[in-house]
Amino acid sequence: MDWGDVPSWALVVVSSCALVLAALAARWSYRAFLTASAAATRADEARREAGERQQARLVAAWPISERETFQKAIERGVVGAAIRNASPMPIYNVEIVYRDEGAAWSAVRHLHMVAPSDEPQIFAGFDEETTTGTPVPERINKDGSVKLVPSAEMRVEISFADTLGRRWRRDDSGVLDVAS
Repeated sequence: MDWGDVPSWALVVVSSCALVLAALAARWSYRAFLTASAAATRADEARREAGERQQARLVAAWPISERETFQKAIERGVVGAAIRNASPMPIYNVEIVYRDEGAAWSAVRHLHMVAPSDEPQIFAGFDEETTTGTPVPERINKDGSVKLVPSAEMRVEISFADTLGRRWRRDDSGVLDVAS
């Protein structure tokens, strides 16, 4: 077949159809590229999040309770907690929150830094305390003062910043989350 025998309008139709198909193929390719790019971005963010969470996973706090080791602090009624930073990097702007719900009492201890260590570090005392609500009646002493539970029975939570400055919080049940 000689292209000279084909009417010019037919060549225009065939050429137009080819251009439309090429445009559609380009659009589909672009959408596939955007989808793949978005998936790669989400995967990168997930890897970064996992890396950031790795340090935070290795930090924990709990109320002091080993009577033999901490006898003096417990006898004096000092509130205390053990912190274990098993990560290879220090944590910063640490805040330990103690709670005794039955006494309607809470206290906070602020620490600038907790260095990495294979052993827990003990921190006793607090920087500020608050009383909210009304204590349970059986927790009120005859003189009107409120009887706190021993340190080992208190609820303890910790919040801190990792080496990248991201703030984390581990609640009194041990659940780790990004702090807001």
